Amino acid sequence: MKRRGFIKKTAAAGVILGLNPIFSCSSTKTKLKILVLGGTYFVGPSIVNAAIQNKHSVTLFNRGITNPKLFPKLNFIYGDRKLGMEAYVPLQKEQWDVVIDVWPQKSKLVDEATRALMHHTKHYIFVSSIAVYRDFEQVGLNEQYKVVNLDLKKREWDYPEEKLASELFVKDRFKNNHTILRAGPIKGWRDPALDLLYWCIKLNRDAKIVAPGSGMDHLQFIDVKDVGRFAVSALENKLLGTYNCTGPKKEALVWKDFLDNAKRQFNSQTELVWANEDFLRTNKVSSFGNLPLWTPLSEDGFMQISNTKMIQTGFVFTPIHETLNDCIRWYRNNMDTTLKFGTDMIDLGLERTRELKLIDKLKT
Repeated sequence: MKRRGFIKKTAAAGVILGLNPIFSCSSTKTKLKILVLGGTYFVGPSIVNAAIQNKHSVTLFNRGITNPKLFPKLNFIYGDRKLGMEAYVPLQKEQWDVVIDVWPQKSKLVDEATRALMHHTKHYIFVSSIAVYRDFEQVGLNEQYKVVNLDLKKREWDYPEEKLASELFVKDRFKNNHTILRAGPIKGWRDPALDLLYWCIKLNRDAKIVAPGSGMDHLQFIDVKDVGRFAVSALENKLLGTYNCTGPKKEALVWKDFLDNAKRQFNSQTELVWANEDFLRTNKVSSFGNLPLWTPLSEDGFMQISNTKMIQTGFVFTPIHETLNDCIRWYRNNMDTTLKFGTDMIDLGLERTRELKLIDKLKT
């Protein structure tokens, strides 16, 4: 797996906000007092919605800048984490059942938050990333697999190191009452990476497309609603420790099944022209960039991360067709103001003229 492509996409995953429709979580008799650090970006709203669905008391802590009208009825405490420890003083006046920390880019923020709140909450949940794993050479990486090295002499860390350092702060200060969710690619409503949306649009628009690999390459992602539901399940059921938080199901998903099922779902007549890894490499077509979400078989460990521990909790994933519907519905509701695919296509995927030339080459 070429780590850079994934890092670039995941590091940008908190840029676009949105209100996410959810499935109901398992009910709980205890109403919990939840503090969400952030809560109005991409993943945060799904967690907030899941908590509200289960009648918990939710307080948001953020600057009130990003989508401030998203949850008008919730408790809100103003704070800017970039101000350091002083930002958390208002939070220290109360006791919380759980603090949920969503997607900070710098471990310094988690260092300060955990120090400030270690005596003010019973449980700390942190959304991390599978990017912390050292490599993806093996299939079925579980939570005990080796992680990246932390070079304490470096002046700046990359995304995986920042996430791992954040995990270590959480584990150190909440030894027996933490949950770390190592998320894989997160897809669905208002997904800022746009990669799953790319394939939805292609199947709804183009007569023929380049389909990546042999068709047997694996694909793995998790619906943003599932991240929210599992985070709430973790706090309700005291699911402690580290969990790979990726899906979409226990059985491996391959590209041929994914695209064939998506075609049926959208009633698409698009012709899939399969291009194997050697052809794509020879023609300088890259994974992630030119063919979003695709990882070739030679790097297949990234798309087969073990989610056994998560499944053993009884968690049931959102059906893939619903994730696809969320993607395309969001696009159609926002295409005039947010996204345009076509002649002015965003910097994602194959340029159409080049794609058609590749298709001609594949058919000769």
